[in-house]
Amino acid sequence: MATKTDTFEYATYTAKRETCPSCNMPIPLHHLARRGMLGGQDGPPEVAYWHTRCVKADGSRR
Repeated sequence: MATKTDTFEYATYTAKRETCPSCNMPIPLHHLARRGMLGGQDGPPEVAYWHTRCVKADGSRR
């Protein structure tokens, strides 16, 4: 049984409007975001972007 996992790769700016999976709010294009992989129960992990405020310093989600 697969579980939901998050891994963060690096901080970047998004090329298009993205929605933070942690707080479900849009990430403005001019704000720094954390890029990572969001794994779910169905299918392979997908690239996702989080607000920097939604990620702790150790890389875990808030």
